[in-house]
Amino acid sequence: MKPHYLHMPVPEITADFLKEGDVLIEGSGARNWNAVMDGALVTCEIARRIGIMPPSTLSTRSLPYDDSNDNTVFAAPLISAMLGRRIHLMRGWRQFASCIKGFNALGLVAEQVIRARKQLHSLSAAELNAVRREFLYSRKESGTGISVFAPGSLDGVPAEKFTAVDLLDLALWKAFARRTIVCSTSSNMGISLHEALRYMQARELRFLNKRCRLLNSDEGGLVIWCPDEAADFMNPEKTAYLNSLAAEAPPLTRLRTYINRVQRDPGALRDALLQGGYFFPTNPQSKDEIQNLLFFSLTELAKERGVPIAEVLDDDRVADTLDSLQCRICEGKVFVTEGVEGGISGLMVPYLLMLEEVVVDSRVRAVSTWNQASIGAALAAAILADNIIRQPSRLDEGIRSRLYSLFPNVSRFLDSRRLGKDLQTRIHGVFDLANIQSLAQLLGVVVDNHLSGRGSAYVGLGSSSYSNGNRCFEILRNSYEGDGAFRGKEAFHPATHTMNPFAQAIVYGEDICRCIQSVKWSSLGTTEAQVEFVLAHVRKPEPAGAAAMAGYILSRLDAGTFSIMELALTLRLMGFTGKRFLRFTHHSPDEDGVNRFLQEASEEGVYMGEMARNILQFLDWPVSELASRAAKERTHSLLKNRLYPLDDPDFELLDPHINIYMTGDNTFQPDSNLLVELIESQAKNLPVISELLETHGDNFAARTSVLTSLSTRILNALSKILREASDRVEQVHQRAANRLVSRLANESQRNTGGRV
Repeated sequence: MKPHYLHMPVPEITADFLKEGDVLIEGSGARNWNAVMDGALVTCEIARRIGIMPPSTLSTRSLPYDDSNDNTVFAAPLISAMLGRRIHLMRGWRQFASCIKGFNALGLVAEQVIRARKQLHSLSAAELNAVRREFLYSRKESGTGISVFAPGSLDGVPAEKFTAVDLLDLALWKAFARRTIVCSTSSNMGISLHEALRYMQARELRFLNKRCRLLNSDEGGLVIWCPDEAADFMNPEKTAYLNSLAAEAPPLTRLRTYINRVQRDPGALRDALLQGGYFFPTNPQSKDEIQNLLFFSLTELAKERGVPIAEVLDDDRVADTLDSLQCRICEGKVFVTEGVEGGISGLMVPYLLMLEEVVVDSRVRAVSTWNQASIGAALAAAILADNIIRQPSRLDEGIRSRLYSLFPNVSRFLDSRRLGKDLQTRIHGVFDLANIQSLAQLLGVVVDNHLSGRGSAYVGLGSSSYSNGNRCFEILRNSYEGDGAFRGKEAFHPATHTMNPFAQAIVYGEDICRCIQSVKWSSLGTTEAQVEFVLAHVRKPEPAGAAAMAGYILSRLDAGTFSIMELALTLRLMGFTGKRFLRFTHHSPDEDGVNRFLQEASEEGVYMGEMARNILQFLDWPVSELASRAAKERTHSLLKNRLYPLDDPDFELLDPHINIYMTGDNTFQPDSNLLVELIESQAKNLPVISELLETHGDNFAARTSVLTSLSTRILNALSKILREASDRVEQVHQRAANRLVSRLANESQRNTGGRV
């Protein structure tokens, strides 16, 4: 091993005196791609089982939360016009309140289902039918508790009839009917697991013309280790929601709370060991991390019982949990053979779903994806999915066949084209500036313009998220060192708490605009009907849910390729005024509310303080004045985007689809009075909105017409110089480039007459 703090190796140094521990790592290396992709595919199969539909090409796909489809990618025309790029919002499944943790939850479920299904496959036909009979006899009618199948009623049924009970359903029952899940989370992961179990209880099966449920109402159990309401990183909304889950009937979920995140994962694992349950961490754990957690938990249990660890391992419940973690017990020691990484497989699914929708359009030549890296897993999973699809020949034939069956558009694309070549991809991560000591620290990210302030991180990390041997960071590092879709610290960006509510507002306003412009809108005759329609398809994202959008906008502002005047105009067209925005953010619409908002913004530095103050003023300007000023600002934005693109210039010239991850709508929603005001204001602004969409909408040629008379090659060459130059040389080039942009922008304004 290479020494870290020596110039030369010292052969005499030895570690022989160190005592071998009771928890050891066995084997080396990460899971192979076939195992990882198998987890993603089983996640999709489970999703189908609980009623989630595959992506649809129906026109109704443009409305989130529509009962006709479960699409996750939605065009954002107004935001696209604002930013001058083709923006799409990537949501989670509506069944999980658009939360990306739904994929994480089903991925961990899939990890156990794969093992259960493998065990079922190992049985003889007679043994397997015996398990099926056991399952059917245990089914009870919903609400009455009466057995669906009377004792002995299935004894004469021909053996071949039992094949109607699918192995996936049987594996779900075997894995979760009698075993409790213990989940360590900041909240959303636990909420998603609760919803997943409820969907399993609602899943209807048929056998011999009788109906039964996949899980009975008294089957399945969940313990959520969540932040105490007194913890500084918890909010009242999540506390109230979690308490409502625990109070549901029939009972399913219990809460265990923690104040310090250091308590979370070790406490949850200890709880799982005591119950013989599953340990489902919100952040994937590598073998090294599981070894650390198990050593701590088993040592504590041994101390409490006054026995050596070897005797703790004789406890059947402890042994069951260790088995679920794929640990091997031998001669009083625990050998860790795998990490808990099923969440990464599940989180690959949204990226695959995005590709399934995007590759249908052969004109799309580039895709840039922005992901909020709360635990790093969603970002790592997107990178891993991209890497695998770039090299599909490395998958076994059976895995590849299932992939093509579940994602037919991706299959057809791979028949003749290649990801990373014919379709270029880039992946960016966004982190909460209030929590910079995380992936950002490991990647060497430096934030110049902003301070973390005093806000508690809403995109947070668990205590063991980035210990030695972390799998998520390993995936990121392999990508940027191997010229993958993620390019390292340059593709990792901060989001501030000041920018976040503006991001929430434009997402909410975009969804209202989408409803107003839908075909059905003209048939809604009353305000009540309109409000009901909007409520069915529009949700305010929670702070973490809008973090990726906040990070993208802030990155554009910091690069000088976007202006707050353009942002203010868009918010104004969406119906927001200064007071409405304060109400939307749950601040009082008076001087006290303004002062509080501005104080919190100023704590994140002079840039955020100035931005918040300016935008609140702009939101009370007339639309016509904002439009005139924004038109001039936009000219500069378009030109500077050629000089300071967030991706490399050649990639930007491909006019990429920019997909922004959204996650979670578990937050207090705006009151109906504010919603009515926003709807009415947007309706009045439709002529200006239509002009903006027509001029700067989803048409690259129209959006960039200002550049047709300019030397694109000069701007691109300058951009490459700026990206490659040293800091001092960059400053000289930047001043010269900015002078060129100002001259070109003034010329463009004269030629176009200053249109919006």
